Order: sequence, then structure tokens, then C-alpha cells
Amino acid sequence: MTIENKHLHIITWLAHLISTILYVFIVYSIYLTRFYEKLTPEIPKDYYTVFFGIIYISVLLYPTLLKYHYIYYSDEGDKIVIKTYPIGFFSSAKKTYHIPKKDFVKAEIKESFFRLRKALFIYQNLNNRSAKYPPIYINGLPKDDQKKIMMSLSRLMAWKGAVI
Repeated sequence: MTIENKHLHIITWLAHLISTILYVFIVYSIYLTRFYEKLTPEIPKDYYTVFFGIIYISVLLYPTLLKYHYIYYSDEGDKIVIKTYPIGFFSSAKKTYHIPKKDFVKAEIKESFFRLRKALFIYQNLNNRSAKYPPIYINGLPKDDQKKIMMSLSRLMAWKGAVI
């Protein structure tokens, strides 16, 4: 089974592009036209700029705060392959994990930030000890894809439990 959420990266990029265009248009219209002065003469133009600037920054930081990640998951073959990188600003390097199925121990999901972030933790047997991988944030995946990944990993855990 292979799961990928490349659509989220495209949608986020489009949201950033559209919000940038709208913000620039609004700021230019505030300072180059008298529309806002006629609409509300008692409110200075700077207040409008700050208000729309806060909205613009919140749209840009939303994917970063929720830690949206591009995720590629594949359990075909004798390895579990997970490729991930953050979407949005302040992106770090891409990470790829190749976990041999024979060394896979367990997987669990932990929620944080008012249950808006979901992190997948995977454990691997390494030198007769359980090693924990860094969190893989899966809240950018649709709910059914999250369930498919957990079902795949649960089946693997059940198979490992039956073998051991």
C-alpha cells in the first residue's frame, strides 16, 4: 500500500500565493484610493494595514503551527518506507526512513496542541533494544489515510506478535 499527500503541498502553496496577492492589493487600495477614508473616516489607514497584516501572517503560519508535512508511506516489499518534509515556512530538510519489517516493533500516535497535531512514533529493534524514530506528523493526511497507515502498521505488529 502506498499513501501520499502531495495535494496538501499544492493547496498550501496556492493559499500562500492568493493571500499574498490579496494582501498587496488591499494595502495598495488602502493607500492609493480614498475608499476606506469614505467608509470609516475615524479609523486611520495604519490600523487597516495592521489588521490585514495579522490575517496575512496567520494564513502563512497556519501550516507551520500545525506542523503539516508531506508524507509518502509505502509498506510494499520487505521495508516500510516513509518520506517526509514540513510544508510551509521554516522548512527543514527532507527525511526518509527505511525500516525493515523484521525489525519493526510498534507504532503509536500521540496528539498535542489542543489535539490538532498528530504525531506518529515508530519503534524499531536495533541491537536488541527498541529505538524510537523522531515524530512523523500525519495531521496533514486525510482521516481515512491516517487510518490506513495505522491499520497497515497494526497488521504488521499483529504479524510480528504471532511470529515472536
